[in-house]
Amino acid sequence: MTTKKMFFFTILAFIVACSGSKVKYETYHNQFYNYTVEYPDFLIPQGEATNQDGQSFISEDQTIQLLVYRDYKNDYLTGGDLYTIGEAYREELKMAEGVFNKKLEANSYFIEYKIDDVLHATYSMLSGDNYFNIRFEYPEKEKKMMKSVIDYVVNSLKVKASDGNGALVRNASTDAFEDVFVEDFLNDCYWNKNFNNLLRKKDPILATYIDSKMDVQRYYAPGTVSKLASRSEDFGFVSEDDFLSKPRKNGSVKFELMAVNEGPCGLDFRTKNIVYYQSLQKVPDVVVNTETFETKPVKVIYPKAEIMALYVPNAYDNPRGFYFINTPDGWKLAFVDDSLCEA
Repeated sequence: MTTKKMFFFTILAFIVACSGSKVKYETYHNQFYNYTVEYPDFLIPQGEATNQDGQSFISEDQTIQLLVYRDYKNDYLTGGDLYTIGEAYREELKMAEGVFNKKLEANSYFIEYKIDDVLHATYSMLSGDNYFNIRFEYPEKEKKMMKSVIDYVVNSLKVKASDGNGALVRNASTDAFEDVFVEDFLNDCYWNKNFNNLLRKKDPILATYIDSKMDVQRYYAPGTVSKLASRSEDFGFVSEDDFLSKPRKNGSVKFELMAVNEGPCGLDFRTKNIVYYQSLQKVPDVVVNTETFETKPVKVIYPKAEIMALYVPNAYDNPRGFYFINTPDGWKLAFVDDSLCEA
């Protein structure tokens, strides 16, 4: 290779390396306030805050920091009302020195400022009574690279309505799941039927609720840890499992949406004629090492799809879980959980 060609490819490699095109992103989901944001993979998550409002992410050399969190902006000294977006923007500007960029919009603002050789970027969005915030701190020499990163992270922020206590507010998706889908599924495949038999025998009605590309897997707990089995493994069933009992409903059934931070083990099916459902960020992990109890995530073929859990009583009033994925063909059953509150 000639010297000119070598020089050309060296410069080309340098341009590609510095362009930011190699940056990959991971997703952080805050279950308590039900928001998601993507962060660059060169930042290391530091663990969620004890009050569950957000998390910080720091580069390995400690020079670049990202903080995402929810707060309630008001005059805390007087305990006043929630700030309007304009009031919050003006209060933020009062505390910022060396501002070189600022922008106020209908429900958000963006401010950039410089202290010594460190740049700061603050984005805040108002949703309901909550402010969702993104704060970057980084060396001035990284300004060119960080511009595209900051833009990407800010644009990735997604907030689902929350009541501020971790409960998901009803929306079109949850309404469709309850009103259009769940009741039909329970009547067709659960009440007065033995679901284990339907599952093993490939019942044609049950098949309409299953995505053919994904099929169904079953969590079960033969010992102290939960396992996951596919159809080819007979879903982990053994001869002692229940293939006879048929859960029955007593009159009309009510549906109740659970808070995202609530678990199924405290549900009481004996005194309430209620079934519960809940929005999930992911399905439960599985244990891969029974000595260290190391776990790994369970992947689905629709990684960006919504997930909804349904908790119903079995014939003995213990909770049984069903996890549904909102696929391109609508809600489909993906996992059965017979390990709840047992492992």
